Amino acid sequence: MDIKQLHYFKEIVDQESISKAALILHIAQPPLSQQLKRLETELGTTLIHRYRQKWELTETGHILYQYAKRLLRSMEDVKKEIEEIESGSAGTLRIGVSSACLNLLVDYISIYRKQFPDIKISIEKGSSEELLKKLDHKEIEVALLLRLENSAHCDVLELKQQEYVVVSPRSWGNVFSSEGVTFQDLAKHPFIMLAAMEGHSYYEKILKTFEEAHTTPNIVMESKDLTTVIAMVSKGLGFSIIPRVAYAVPMDQLKIYELKQFDFRVEPVMVKTKNEQVSKATSQFWELVDSVHINIRHDSR
Repeated sequence: MDIKQLHYFKEIVDQESISKAALILHIAQPPLSQQLKRLETELGTTLIHRYRQKWELTETGHILYQYAKRLLRSMEDVKKEIEEIESGSAGTLRIGVSSACLNLLVDYISIYRKQFPDIKISIEKGSSEELLKKLDHKEIEVALLLRLENSAHCDVLELKQQEYVVVSPRSWGNVFSSEGVTFQDLAKHPFIMLAAMEGHSYYEKILKTFEEAHTTPNIVMESKDLTTVIAMVSKGLGFSIIPRVAYAVPMDQLKIYELKQFDFRVEPVMVKTKNEQVSKATSQFWELVDSVHINIRHDSR
């Protein structure tokens, strides 16, 4: 029993006539009759009682008819869904994002949604290392994160490099100079530090810069989660040093300062596994981000 036989059988029942069904299906009546007999033989049952002037659907024929209707309807739905995905009008974008790049992702997604409003978007949040593992396990197709040293197995879309800035609680007032903050200034206040993460050298670079400035940071708290760090700063528990791209809400609780003596930059990137087929939705998102990034880069010149 195959899809074609079920299609033929359903049409015979719908038309209540083999001859009428043959006209609709654009085939001769004898081959259609043979298809019906072959189906009955395969199932070991009579599907239609045929008389001279009329015919009657049997109980097993009724069961098969209902099954054929459901299956053929499902096949049409699948075909339509595949066509929508291939055309880019539907489907799912499965993307991962690190805390530092969340606001950047929001900007890209807002543009993407305007162009592809019917695409479903599934977002996984995690550290850069966790997201690379999710890529390997095919839990996501693309990830937006800070460049890692061990991402050679990925296709990488390089985005605009970001400098680091100081964020302090707005409740502290103008505790730092608006012209820029030195590491000697920072050593006088409690420091909520973004903890060391594998593949990133930010942590060591910060400590080395304090050392070169002949001072020691007053680290009162550490966290690998940037959202947690910013939340703690907004509550007045200390200042922090974060990538500019990582600005997060509520910004009305924070003050931003330029950082002197620190030329270290971070590079947000979008990555996907090399030589791996991705969905149409993901391919369109990749192309959109690449296009937006190029326009931003040109505008900044």
